Parts: sequence; structure tokens; C-alpha cells
Amino acid sequence: MNNIYLWLIWFPLVFGSFALFEGFALKHPDRQWTLSRLMAYVGAKFPLSIAILSMLFGGLLVHFYWHFCPDFAIQGG
Repeated sequence: MNNIYLWLIWFPLVFGSFALFEGFALKHPDRQWTLSRLMAYVGAKFPLSIAILSMLFGGLLVHFYWHFCPDFAIQGG
């Protein structure tokens, strides 16, 4: 639990950088790539890439939340 502060710093930096890059891209849409445009381009060139990214994201979700059990859940029921 010692690295919780690193995670609390890292997450806002990731989301903030994403928001910054998307803001720049939307401000100048003729010259910049948004995430949507990038995914459309990569999906057009390599259609299987979207499925692979979806499986990767789904695998991470299952990994993180498969054994999730909140404190108020009934055990064994």
C-alpha cells in the first residue's frame, strides 16, 4: 500500500494528458489526430486490431473485477 500515492499522481496525469491532446486536436481538427480518427485509421488498415484491443481491455476488466466482493455482499449465497 506504499505506492498508493504514486497511483494517485499517475491517474490524473494520464487523464490530464489525454484531455490536453484531445483539446489540441479538436481545436485544430484539420491538422491533428483525435483518438477517434486514429482508431478509424488503424481499424481501416488493420481491421483485426480493434478486436485485439477490445479483448485486451476486456481481459483487464475481468482480471481486475472477477473476484470483486463488496463488504455488504452476502457470503456464500
